[in-house]
Amino acid sequence: MTECSATQNKILEIGKKEFLAKGFRGASLRGIVKEAGFTQGAFYGYYPDKAALFEALVSEPADGLMEQFKAAQQAHFELIPEDKAAQSRELSTDYLNHFINFIYDNFDAFKLVICCSEGTKYSSYIHDLVEIEVTQTELYYERLRQLGKLEGTVSRELHHMITSAYFTAVFETVAHDMTREHAIQYVNELATFFNCGWEGMLRLK
Repeated sequence: MTECSATQNKILEIGKKEFLAKGFRGASLRGIVKEAGFTQGAFYGYYPDKAALFEALVSEPADGLMEQFKAAQQAHFELIPEDKAAQSRELSTDYLNHFINFIYDNFDAFKLVICCSEGTKYSSYIHDLVEIEVTQTELYYERLRQLGKLEGTVSRELHHMITSAYFTAVFETVAHDMTREHAIQYVNELATFFNCGWEGMLRLK
Protein backbone atom coordinates (compact mmCIF):
# COMPACT_ATOMS: atom_id res chain seq x y z
CA MET A 1 0.00 0.00 0.00
CA THR A 2 1.44 3.36 -0.99
CA GLU A 3 1.31 6.45 1.20
CA CYS A 4 -1.26 7.90 -1.17
CA SER A 5 -3.64 4.93 -0.93
CA ALA A 6 -3.17 4.81 2.86
CA THR A 7 -4.18 8.47 3.08
CA GLN A 8 -7.24 7.89 0.93
CA ASN A 9 -8.26 4.84 2.93
CA LYS A 10 -8.00 6.84 6.15
CA ILE A 11 -10.24 9.56 4.71
CA LEU A 12 -12.77 6.93 3.62
CA GLU A 13 -12.78 5.19 6.99
CA ILE A 14 -13.22 8.38 9.00
CA GLY A 15 -15.79 9.68 6.50
CA LYS A 16 -17.80 6.48 6.84
CA LYS A 17 -17.73 6.77 10.63
CA GLU A 18 -18.89 10.40 10.47
CA PHE A 19 -21.69 9.69 7.98
CA LEU A 20 -22.94 6.69 9.96
CA ALA A 21 -23.03 8.73 13.15
CA LYS A 22 -24.53 11.96 11.79
CA GLY A 23 -25.95 11.26 8.34
CA PHE A 24 -24.80 13.06 5.20
CA ARG A 25 -26.43 16.38 6.10
CA GLY A 26 -25.09 16.42 9.65
CA ALA A 27 -21.60 15.22 8.82
CA SER A 28 -18.87 17.85 9.00
CA LEU A 29 -16.23 17.89 6.31
CA ARG A 30 -14.06 19.98 8.61
CA GLY A 31 -14.50 17.36 11.33
CA ILE A 32 -13.58 14.52 8.97
CA VAL A 33 -10.42 16.30 7.85
CA LYS A 34 -9.46 17.22 11.42
CA GLU A 35 -9.89 13.66 12.72
CA ALA A 36 -7.94 12.28 9.78
CA GLY A 37 -5.10 14.65 10.65
CA PHE A 38 -4.93 16.19 7.18
CA THR A 39 -5.43 19.63 5.75
CA GLN A 40 -8.53 20.39 3.68
CA GLY A 41 -6.17 20.81 0.76
CA ALA A 42 -5.06 17.22 1.17
CA PHE A 43 -8.70 16.11 1.23
CA TYR A 44 -9.50 18.02 -1.96
CA GLY A 45 -6.68 16.15 -3.65
CA TYR A 46 -8.94 13.10 -3.47
CA TYR A 47 -12.52 14.35 -3.39
CA PRO A 48 -13.96 17.69 -4.55
CA ASP A 49 -16.61 17.79 -1.80
CA LYS A 50 -18.48 15.87 0.88
CA ALA A 51 -20.93 14.40 -1.66
CA ALA A 52 -18.06 12.86 -3.65
CA LEU A 53 -16.72 11.23 -0.50
CA PHE A 54 -20.13 9.77 0.31
CA GLU A 55 -20.50 8.50 -3.26
CA ALA A 56 -17.05 6.88 -3.08
CA LEU A 57 -18.24 4.93 -0.04
CA VAL A 58 -21.52 3.66 -1.51
CA SER A 59 -21.52 3.83 -5.30
CA GLU A 60 -19.96 0.49 -6.17
CA PRO A 61 -22.26 -1.74 -4.08
CA ALA A 62 -25.36 0.45 -4.48
CA ASP A 63 -25.01 0.76 -8.25
CA GLY A 64 -24.02 -2.91 -8.44
CA LEU A 65 -27.21 -4.02 -6.73
CA MET A 66 -29.24 -1.78 -9.02
CA GLU A 67 -27.70 -3.43 -12.11
CA GLN A 68 -28.25 -6.91 -10.67
CA PHE A 69 -31.85 -5.98 -9.98
CA LYS A 70 -32.38 -4.85 -13.57
CA ALA A 71 -30.91 -8.14 -14.83
CA ALA A 72 -33.30 -10.04 -12.53
CA GLN A 73 -36.22 -8.23 -14.10
CA GLN A 74 -35.14 -9.39 -17.54
CA ALA A 75 -34.80 -12.97 -16.30
CA HIS A 76 -38.54 -13.08 -15.68
CA PHE A 77 -39.27 -12.26 -19.31
CA GLU A 78 -37.06 -15.19 -20.31
CA LEU A 79 -39.49 -17.55 -18.55
CA ILE A 80 -42.29 -16.73 -20.99
CA PRO A 81 -40.99 -18.46 -24.17
CA GLU A 82 -40.20 -21.55 -22.07
CA ASP A 83 -43.77 -21.55 -20.68
CA LYS A 84 -42.37 -21.32 -17.14
CA ALA A 85 -44.09 -18.12 -16.05
CA ALA A 86 -45.67 -20.02 -13.15
CA GLN A 87 -42.18 -20.18 -11.65
CA SER A 88 -41.84 -16.40 -11.49
CA ARG A 89 -42.54 -16.15 -7.75
CA GLU A 90 -39.95 -18.84 -7.02
CA LEU A 91 -37.45 -17.00 -9.21
CA SER A 92 -38.17 -13.74 -7.39
CA THR A 93 -37.49 -15.39 -4.04
CA ASP A 94 -34.23 -16.88 -5.33
CA TYR A 95 -33.07 -13.44 -6.44
CA LEU A 96 -34.20 -11.94 -3.14
CA ASN A 97 -31.92 -14.32 -1.25
CA HIS A 98 -29.04 -13.42 -3.56
CA PHE A 99 -29.71 -9.71 -3.04
CA ILE A 100 -29.91 -9.93 0.74
CA ASN A 101 -26.57 -11.73 0.85
CA PHE A 102 -25.04 -9.09 -1.42
CA ILE A 103 -26.41 -6.38 0.87
CA TYR A 104 -24.89 -8.06 3.90
CA ASP A 105 -21.58 -8.49 2.11
CA ASN A 106 -21.60 -4.67 1.81
CA PHE A 107 -23.56 -3.83 4.94
CA ASP A 108 -21.99 -0.49 5.87
CA ALA A 109 -22.49 0.90 2.37
CA PHE A 110 -26.18 -0.01 2.41
CA LYS A 111 -26.55 1.33 5.95
CA LEU A 112 -25.31 4.64 4.58
CA VAL A 113 -27.70 4.50 1.62
CA ILE A 114 -30.79 3.51 3.59
CA CYS A 115 -30.26 5.50 6.79
CA CYS A 116 -27.80 8.32 6.10
CA SER A 117 -28.19 9.50 2.49
CA GLU A 118 -30.65 12.39 2.82
CA GLY A 119 -29.20 15.20 0.71
CA THR A 120 -27.45 12.89 -1.77
CA LYS A 121 -28.59 11.30 -5.02
CA TYR A 122 -29.01 8.04 -3.14
CA SER A 123 -31.80 9.38 -0.92
CA SER A 124 -34.37 8.03 -3.41
CA TYR A 125 -32.70 4.61 -3.72
CA ILE A 126 -35.65 2.51 -2.53
CA HIS A 127 -38.07 4.61 -4.58
CA ASP A 128 -35.91 4.10 -7.68
CA LEU A 129 -35.95 0.33 -7.18
CA VAL A 130 -39.73 0.43 -6.75
CA GLU A 131 -40.17 2.39 -9.98
CA ILE A 132 -38.09 -0.13 -11.93
CA GLU A 133 -39.98 -3.04 -10.38
CA VAL A 134 -43.43 -1.61 -11.09
CA THR A 135 -42.64 -0.54 -14.66
CA GLN A 136 -41.02 -3.83 -15.67
CA THR A 137 -43.53 -6.01 -13.86
CA GLU A 138 -46.46 -4.27 -15.49
CA LEU A 139 -44.92 -4.99 -18.90
CA TYR A 140 -44.42 -8.60 -17.81
CA TYR A 141 -48.02 -8.93 -16.63
CA GLU A 142 -49.32 -7.43 -19.85
CA ARG A 143 -47.33 -9.96 -21.88
CA LEU A 144 -48.79 -12.79 -19.80
CA ARG A 145 -52.28 -11.36 -20.10
CA GLN A 146 -51.99 -11.28 -23.90
CA LEU A 147 -51.04 -14.97 -23.79
CA GLY A 148 -54.00 -15.81 -21.58
CA LYS A 149 -51.73 -16.67 -18.65
CA LEU A 150 -53.08 -14.07 -16.25
CA GLU A 151 -56.69 -13.66 -15.13
CA GLY A 152 -56.57 -10.95 -12.48
CA THR A 153 -55.72 -7.27 -12.63
CA VAL A 154 -54.25 -4.70 -10.26
CA SER A 155 -54.21 -0.93 -10.66
CA ARG A 156 -50.84 0.76 -11.05
CA GLU A 157 -51.57 2.81 -7.94
CA LEU A 158 -52.13 -0.29 -5.80
CA HIS A 159 -49.21 -2.07 -7.48
CA HIS A 160 -46.91 0.81 -6.58
CA MET A 161 -48.13 0.98 -2.98
CA ILE A 162 -47.71 -2.76 -2.38
CA THR A 163 -44.27 -2.81 -4.00
CA SER A 164 -43.15 0.21 -2.00
CA ALA A 165 -44.27 -1.49 1.22
CA TYR A 166 -42.43 -4.67 0.23
CA PHE A 167 -39.12 -2.98 -0.62
CA THR A 168 -39.25 -0.80 2.48
CA ALA A 169 -39.84 -3.92 4.56
CA VAL A 170 -36.90 -5.73 2.93
CA PHE A 171 -34.51 -2.88 3.77
CA GLU A 172 -35.73 -2.84 7.36
CA THR A 173 -33.13 -5.58 7.78
CA VAL A 174 -30.45 -2.92 7.36
CA ALA A 175 -32.25 -0.16 9.25
CA HIS A 176 -32.62 -2.44 12.29
CA ASP A 177 -29.16 -4.02 12.09
CA MET A 178 -30.47 -7.58 11.84
CA THR A 179 -27.92 -10.36 11.67
CA ARG A 180 -27.51 -11.97 8.27
CA GLU A 181 -29.21 -15.16 9.48
CA HIS A 182 -32.16 -13.26 10.92
CA ALA A 183 -32.45 -11.15 7.77
CA ILE A 184 -32.56 -14.20 5.48
CA GLN A 185 -35.30 -15.81 7.56
CA TYR A 186 -37.22 -12.54 7.71
CA VAL A 187 -37.14 -11.78 3.98
CA ASN A 188 -38.20 -15.31 3.06
CA GLU A 189 -41.20 -15.06 5.39
CA LEU A 190 -41.91 -11.65 3.89
CA ALA A 191 -41.75 -13.06 0.36
CA THR A 192 -44.16 -15.86 1.26
CA PHE A 193 -46.65 -13.35 2.65
CA PHE A 194 -46.51 -10.99 -0.35
CA ASN A 195 -46.45 -13.81 -2.93
CA CYS A 196 -49.67 -15.25 -1.53
CA GLY A 197 -51.29 -11.85 -1.90
CA TRP A 198 -50.13 -11.43 -5.49
CA GLU A 199 -51.32 -14.92 -6.42
CA GLY A 200 -54.73 -14.16 -4.95
CA MET A 201 -55.10 -11.00 -7.01
CA LEU A 202 -53.46 -11.98 -10.29
CA ARG A 203 -54.34 -15.70 -10.60
CA LEU A 204 -51.42 -16.76 -12.76
CA LYS A 205 -52.18 -19.83 -14.91
